[in-house]
Amino acid sequence: MWVFDLLFPARNSGEQAAQIREIFENLQNQIPILYSTAIIALSGICIATGEADLKVALPAIPLIAILVWRALHWTFLKRPAENLETIRKEILKVIAFTILLSGGFSIWAQALMATYPDQALNVVAFSVAAALGATYGLSSFPRAAIIPLVLLGIPAALRLIIFSDYLTRATGVGLLLVHLMFVRMLNAHATTLVGLIRGRIAVVLEHDRAISAEDEAIKRSEADILTGLANRAKLIDDIQRHIAKDQRGKSVIAICDLDGFKRANDVFGHAAGDALLRGFGQRLAQDFGAKATVARMGGDEFAIFWRRGLSSSELSAAGDRICQLAREPVEWSGKRLTVETSCGFAEEGPLSASVEELLRQADTALYIAKAAGRGQWKFYDEEAYSIDKRRAKLEVMLLSGEAIGELSLDFQPIFDVAGGKVMFVEALARWKNQQLGSISPGEFIFMAETLGKIEAINEALLDNALAHARSWKDNVRLSFNLSAAQISREGAADRILARLLQHGVPPDRMLFEVNDSAVLADIRIAKRELEHLRSTGAFVALDDFGAGNASVAYLRDLVFDVVKIDGSLTRDIQACARSRQILLGLINLCHAAGALCVAEHIETEEQLTLVKAMGCDLVQGFHLARPLNGDGLDMLERRAAAPGR
Repeated sequence: MWVFDLLFPARNSGEQAAQIREIFENLQNQIPILYSTAIIALSGICIATGEADLKVALPAIPLIAILVWRALHWTFLKRPAENLETIRKEILKVIAFTILLSGGFSIWAQALMATYPDQALNVVAFSVAAALGATYGLSSFPRAAIIPLVLLGIPAALRLIIFSDYLTRATGVGLLLVHLMFVRMLNAHATTLVGLIRGRIAVVLEHDRAISAEDEAIKRSEADILTGLANRAKLIDDIQRHIAKDQRGKSVIAICDLDGFKRANDVFGHAAGDALLRGFGQRLAQDFGAKATVARMGGDEFAIFWRRGLSSSELSAAGDRICQLAREPVEWSGKRLTVETSCGFAEEGPLSASVEELLRQADTALYIAKAAGRGQWKFYDEEAYSIDKRRAKLEVMLLSGEAIGELSLDFQPIFDVAGGKVMFVEALARWKNQQLGSISPGEFIFMAETLGKIEAINEALLDNALAHARSWKDNVRLSFNLSAAQISREGAADRILARLLQHGVPPDRMLFEVNDSAVLADIRIAKRELEHLRSTGAFVALDDFGAGNASVAYLRDLVFDVVKIDGSLTRDIQACARSRQILLGLINLCHAAGALCVAEHIETEEQLTLVKAMGCDLVQGFHLARPLNGDGLDMLERRAAAPGR
């Protein structure tokens, strides 16, 4: 409305609304002064002129009654208004009453001065008092406070100027100057008031901005940047607060990671990996976010926390659904990316009363799910508890170094297909414990890598293997597996070569095997360290080709002297023509890359005949020789000399 734009000049509607509210709040305490001043002035004029003619004062009585009512209304009955439109209406009423009262009062006063010249000074005095009193009552609203001065005070002063005597004229001029000074002062006050309100608004906005920034910072600190899900810190905080409040122990957590994520990330790049993480995270949030905290723990690991727990049927359905969500392809750059997930569930209870224990139990269930096969989920139960106790014992032994003293080696030969001679002897780690029995490499190697103890273990095993290899014939090479942590560190080759020198075994009698995880750990460093080993005469082999994440690109980008084809590709070649075709293609691929080819897990004479016909260079498996302990190494010579191999 144009009236408000004139009375409340502002840069925007929000600023104008703030001015209106601010002024109205102050007016509520001052407006009664406006009406009280008018009542006193009117009463004074009535008394001053009533002695001459009572009829002249009678019209002021109804006006005084209205003023009394308005004064009481604002003093006792008026309540704070929250609605902006209501405030606008009240302000318009104040302006309208001010104009009517000031204008009416001015006309009446002028009429009285014309009728009773001898009472003119009294009338002017009360008029000026009324004008100044009304101005003070409206001082918090400067542009409205000018109205009584302009309509009532200034006309009264001008009336005195037209009188004949100089004293009266001088009084009128003085009053006029006072009123003009008040008008100027009110204009300056209005400008200052607008500036103060703008400053206050700026402070409020800055405060709100600071609060918003703080809230945003808190959200960012609790959210995963890539997926928008809760992060690990937020998840742990939710679990801690819930455990502190609820002692009934019914909450459930699921921890899952993406099987095959590393392969997709390596083949297609980080952008594809990010798309997989976002896609899976969004699906989890859509399906479970309404009733649970969905978080990304880091890497390709996610967690879901149900505060109110799950029934057995709900838990089973949730596990199946999580696995299903991971299998659904993610569209990225015209490609359909597919992965699976393994998932572990744990329920809060007497044995998991802390965040750390609850997460650890879920991790154990995840470990069991992975061991059982990809794309499955497991719940932490009594069986898992037994496995957990075993893992805890293994961890203690690995961390303390006790495990190293119990490790031993078996040796399995690798034979030349054409002549049947032993070309390499692979060192296989073995661990037997009096309480836990036989512990497979698949069980403790991964755990040692996780705990950061694999290098110490591998170095001890290498020392053991080299001690045996010193007594072998020069034409038999020791084949030793290097871990990802071992070969992906700067200077790894120099440390290995130093050990060879210490044991008196030349590098050209060594074959170092690495699998895809070792290369994937840091392909740049791994490539440089492997090339350094090859430059000294050592052979390098790619292990388990065709079973893990290794792609054909490795044969192009890295130089391998030997490629060991995983046993899963030789298992059914005697019964499946397609398997034979695939194996033949891989053998030819190895030869095209300039590498010798080893067929692993040869367990029958028929398998041996087939791989020999396909042109495979080397073979390894139970049909030719089972792993031998240190005491059985003398059988190597007889194996090497055996005919028909």
